[in-house]
Amino acid sequence: MHQILDPDPDHTIAVAFSRFWAAGLVLLVATSWKLWFSLDGSDYPSIPLLPVGKTFLDGLQSFGFISSITVVTCSVYLLFFPRNDSPWILVGIGLLLCFVSDQHRIQPWAYQSFFYSFIFGVLPARKWHVWILPFAASIYAYSAAGKFDSQFFHTVGNDFVTVIANTFDLDLGDSNSTIRNLLIALLPSTELLVALGLCFRRTRVQACLMAMVMHLTLFIMLGPWAKNHSLGVLIWNLMLVVQNFYLIQCFGFQRLTSANEFAASEIVESKTAQHWCVLSLWMIALISPCLERFGYWDHWTSWSLYSPHTSRARIEFHQSIISRLSESQQKSLEPDIDGDQWQELNLGVWSLGQRGVPVYPQARYQLEIAYQVAKNIGLDDEIRVKLQSVSDRKTGVRKEERYLNVKEIAEAREQFWLRPK
Repeated sequence: MHQILDPDPDHTIAVAFSRFWAAGLVLLVATSWKLWFSLDGSDYPSIPLLPVGKTFLDGLQSFGFISSITVVTCSVYLLFFPRNDSPWILVGIGLLLCFVSDQHRIQPWAYQSFFYSFIFGVLPARKWHVWILPFAASIYAYSAAGKFDSQFFHTVGNDFVTVIANTFDLDLGDSNSTIRNLLIALLPSTELLVALGLCFRRTRVQACLMAMVMHLTLFIMLGPWAKNHSLGVLIWNLMLVVQNFYLIQCFGFQRLTSANEFAASEIVESKTAQHWCVLSLWMIALISPCLERFGYWDHWTSWSLYSPHTSRARIEFHQSIISRLSESQQKSLEPDIDGDQWQELNLGVWSLGQRGVPVYPQARYQLEIAYQVAKNIGLDDEIRVKLQSVSDRKTGVRKEERYLNVKEIAEAREQFWLRPK
């Protein structure tokens, strides 16, 4: 008979991981401070999740500012007093209030930290890995599912493979070559293999090692020496490397008995209302991304990472009112290539300049940005919006609705629930 080893991870390792996550959270907030601590010094509007009026909205923005301070303060406290897990609950509540006051703050790393904060704050450290493992597997699975898509193969995936080819001086032929397409398909396939590997006891360590290599590769590809993505993306990839190292420590080579098999009873077993609250949040995180393609769950909260199939709004201004736009807005305008006297506002460039993070990839949010900008500078027929749906998985085609003035844009807002009044 095999000797049954203690399946629980060492308490010191768990505490060290939570301490590291707190440090990473502080660093990520610091690198995107304009998103968390900007009250009214920016012309980039804050879009709350709740259908509230302007008076309540102003108070909500101030409350979001205070919540951001709470998140950072509690995270710093956890760095020095990591064995007191209670402040993690305040971190989770603070992040939730930040999300409610401004949808743009629902960054993937912040969303993940929101769930982890309640796992760390409520559950015993020896069980954290049991809850984090399925969460991590779901991130890789949903991220992979979003990339088996025509848009990914013809845009982001093709760009990634080009970076790899240039790094190793490879000739992959034209954009439709078989080798290039196979390499593009390998990217989401790797994520899917990691997700599947995490689900089985005997392959977990190998899956974690594969994930670590994948994130380190992304770190190299997305760094300033290659695609030069935002610093937050690079930090988050390094945090996920450490997360996989933590899981290896918990499900390591020395823990190979059947007693270590992932037990659903450890998740379902409940003694407190707090435990049931965490279980409910955990189930939302695991199941809700299935609704993304139907429009009932957001893209980033469904782990659509580097998946260009997302819905969006293309905002255009007539050249007659360009001078009325702010300096940052004018710098973010695309040139009028077709000569129709309309210029598109590049939301990605504007967001990175004003908030330090990519724009929130959701048609609802971007349409609201258009409405708030138009209302702030008093536009009417000088703005138009092309609202585009999620692209078809096979053809890459999007449904498009056009709204040619502020009145039509205001009416289009009514189809969405999560918006201010």
